[in-house]
Amino acid sequence: MAVTARNPGTERPYRLDERLRMIPADPETLTARVAVADPADFGGLRRLGIALMLLGRHDEALDRLDQALELADSERRRVTVWINLADVYRYQGESSRAEVLYRRALTASRSIDPEMVSFAAHHLGLSLAEQHRRREARELLNEAMRLRVAEGDAELIESTRAALDHLDELALPLPAEVVAVLGAAPAWSDEHEGRGGNLVRAGGYWIKRGPRAQAEYERLRWLRAQGIPVPAIAAFAEDVLVLADAGAGSLADPAGAGAEVGALLGRTLRALHALPVADCPFDAGLERTLAAARRNVVEGFVDTADFDADHRELDPATVYERLFTQRPSQEDLVVAHGDFTPGNVLAGGVLIDVAGLGRADRYRDLALAERDLAADFGIEAVVAFFTAYGLTAPDRAELEYYRLLDELF
Repeated sequence: MAVTARNPGTERPYRLDERLRMIPADPETLTARVAVADPADFGGLRRLGIALMLLGRHDEALDRLDQALELADSERRRVTVWINLADVYRYQGESSRAEVLYRRALTASRSIDPEMVSFAAHHLGLSLAEQHRRREARELLNEAMRLRVAEGDAELIESTRAALDHLDELALPLPAEVVAVLGAAPAWSDEHEGRGGNLVRAGGYWIKRGPRAQAEYERLRWLRAQGIPVPAIAAFAEDVLVLADAGAGSLADPAGAGAEVGALLGRTLRALHALPVADCPFDAGLERTLAAARRNVVEGFVDTADFDADHRELDPATVYERLFTQRPSQEDLVVAHGDFTPGNVLAGGVLIDVAGLGRADRYRDLALAERDLAADFGIEAVVAFFTAYGLTAPDRAELEYYRLLDELF
């Protein structure tokens, strides 16, 4: 696969690795240039973001590309940055975020020009091929090829031809340790939609892949060592986590008795928050959380249709501004789950989906539990929850602040 790659909007060639991902031809020189770069304009920020991506410095790349996106003054510029951001997420292992951005770029590019469509279709095709979605990938790559042949750009034609010729080789393989548990060709199912988009079910196991899977693995091990009930880890290798099915339903089942559900949720959260916060190695405080919220706003990952009724008139930027200006002066830190809802607690108080666990204000958990219990089970469940938790007079302002914060996730 001796081909070069060119990003839309730049003429600099990059070598492609065996999975047709861009890598720098001269890492040392690129590193030196990045060290002295301090751009303030759209083009400079975008080029720096791409360079950081190529060097594997993904979080820094996202920061710079977000800055470029905020400065983008045309639809064409926005499309190019969406593709760049999607590349970073794909290289980082966040395939679901990458797909959203690629598809957004593809839709928008159809009203701009065929070259932009070819770039979006080509990159989305590569991403789907990595996810073993061969048919969809081939359709997109064929579309890109037709457009590139019409344009007559030999370099771009060769890049897409290489992708089509090596389509099967692009699929990300499962690590040997995972194959030993699941087999070489597990039967995947989409019956459960994971929040990160990388959660599937095969043979009685739950499988996650990507940065959130690694984060969850680390937190599951730590929680188990603290005596907190969590699912058993069947295998972990590279960025793939396999969890044994706990064999229990979640507390989100509306058929349950509200007071009983609320009480169990309260006892479970009290045990989690009782862990020594100084021993927790994971940071989930407001500084980090607000930075993540801002990224979601800038990159367009906030679903306003899912806002609570009293927030429906707000847009994401306004929500973020309120969160910033109304930020509490201090945090009552505990070991917080980060997404503590009835759906993330199984019968028996088993915690699941713990990738966001860390040191954070207790109201981060209390606010979400109260909101969902009130909506699904009523006030009796809320009263039982706070009673079991041991809080007789919760701070309404804190509850409202952290409920608002959750709108951006």
